[in-house]
Amino acid sequence: MDKTKTTTPSTGSDSATAVKEEKKECSCEGECKDCENVCENCEESAKQAEEYKMKYLRAIADYQNYERRVQSQRVEWTKNANKTVVLKLLSFLDDLERAEIFVKDPNLLHVKESFMKMLNNEGLKEIQVLNAPYDPYTAEVIDMKEGKEDNMVVSVVRKGYTYNDQLLRVAQVVVSKKAEKKL
Repeated sequence: MDKTKTTTPSTGSDSATAVKEEKKECSCEGECKDCENVCENCEESAKQAEEYKMKYLRAIADYQNYERRVQSQRVEWTKNANKTVVLKLLSFLDDLERAEIFVKDPNLLHVKESFMKMLNNEGLKEIQVLNAPYDPYTAEVIDMKEGKEDNMVVSVVRKGYTYNDQLLRVAQVVVSKKAEKKL
């Protein structure tokens, strides 16, 4: 597919001084074998191929990031859904503990322990606040009593819990207040 074009310069009248200019169109890749130069079509094709390759790699990276983000969102949604269910189940656990005070039945104790074991396996942990200094981040004071030391938890009205190391419910406690001496 070689096309040769002969042109004469506008200033010359002699055909011997005519300059032959050859333009070749090729469909080769990289360097042109006929003229030993890089042709314009090949350069454009190489640039376009590199551009398409970069767009392809960018699209693949974006898609992989999207997949990771969706996966982490699914995990978070599952944790939040489980957290909501566990929070609702805590009222049932509170009822079992109150019933245990009045009903001395070994089967009730067994049910409570197996229920608590199941919740512990899911990530629920009781916050230990009894006989410890009062911490406003893990406990809520609902009453105060006179005692030997200031700000010590003397009894727990409602237990507090963490779920997967995040605070789920604060404990409701009674805190001691040092008795003032009257003169």
